[in-house]
Amino acid sequence: MRISYIAAVLVTAVVGTVGVGATVFGASPVNAPSFRAHSATLHVHSATLRNMIMSRSGIPEAPIPRLPVAGLGEAYDLPKLSDNSRLFAQLKPVVAMPEASTGNPSLPPLKWVGLLVVPHPTPQDPHQIKTCTAQFISATVLLTAAHCLKDLPADPMGPWPDVTKGTFWLQYQNDEGTPFKIVCGATNPKWTLPAEYTVMTPSQQKVAMNAAWQHDFAMILVEGKSPTGAMRYALDWKGKMHEAVRVGYPHAILGSAIVQQVPGTVFFADQIQMDPDLLPNIVVQWGPLTDFTRGSSGGAWIANFSTTDGPNNNVLIAVTSFYYTDMFPGAMFAAYLTSTEFNPMLTSVTNGCK
Repeated sequence: MRISYIAAVLVTAVVGTVGVGATVFGASPVNAPSFRAHSATLHVHSATLRNMIMSRSGIPEAPIPRLPVAGLGEAYDLPKLSDNSRLFAQLKPVVAMPEASTGNPSLPPLKWVGLLVVPHPTPQDPHQIKTCTAQFISATVLLTAAHCLKDLPADPMGPWPDVTKGTFWLQYQNDEGTPFKIVCGATNPKWTLPAEYTVMTPSQQKVAMNAAWQHDFAMILVEGKSPTGAMRYALDWKGKMHEAVRVGYPHAILGSAIVQQVPGTVFFADQIQMDPDLLPNIVVQWGPLTDFTRGSSGGAWIANFSTTDGPNNNVLIAVTSFYYTDMFPGAMFAAYLTSTEFNPMLTSVTNGCK
């Protein structure tokens, strides 16, 4: 059985550790510069944000045998920025409707979702960026995948890029969105690998990485408040949710130009015969699309999906983590969100990642 993995997203150099033990990126908002999300302007020389996303960096992404293909972020070339030309949220899709999975970011629940763009310079490509999906879970906090900040599969021991140099584009669509400056971010403290990981055998590394996948989520504090509100979420929900719509910005569909959605059945990895090394706190969503992959990392899995808001509608139950390249087509995997891990992180990040 040959299984491949591709790392996805990035984040910053470690500044410290919060009380709950999470890896923290960035500084307290007390010292952060003022930023007005709705009046920010950007100009990308002769290219737009979508041009950045459509132009691949060309950096090889070598599969690693017998590991899941995870980190569904995407790397691209980033043109330099100056400061003209406004980018605001557009109200409705302008792509052709035959793209059946295209969503409308002006309506619930996609109005809380956006594109996370973080510079990831390398000596070979100083303008490279990586992208993920994220969404507001409170007025100022985003939820995404931990590997979008700290890409353990690609760089087990770091260093990792600085997420505070990135931008979250709420309701991103066809070059436009409402930009938010990132103040700080924190990964789940259990999203980690043993110090001796690099000298482990391949089978030992697989066991360690599978243990980490159960905790692949992170939170980001932004300056300003969400103008569209925030998505509800459920914790400790095992046995109560059986279907969800997965959302995100997969590069293989319209080049991440507009948010996508795919329905599917939800269950846990140990409920059917899959990879025997997958652990009970790995959730699976199996849907009809096989190209809903890289770039969708961190995107919400939404139970009771509805374009009409209501007290029981649009409940986030997980965020996209990884997939397998040559097995289980259409299946995506995620960490099970528990209150013991989730709530302390949310408190810490809300308070400036302290």
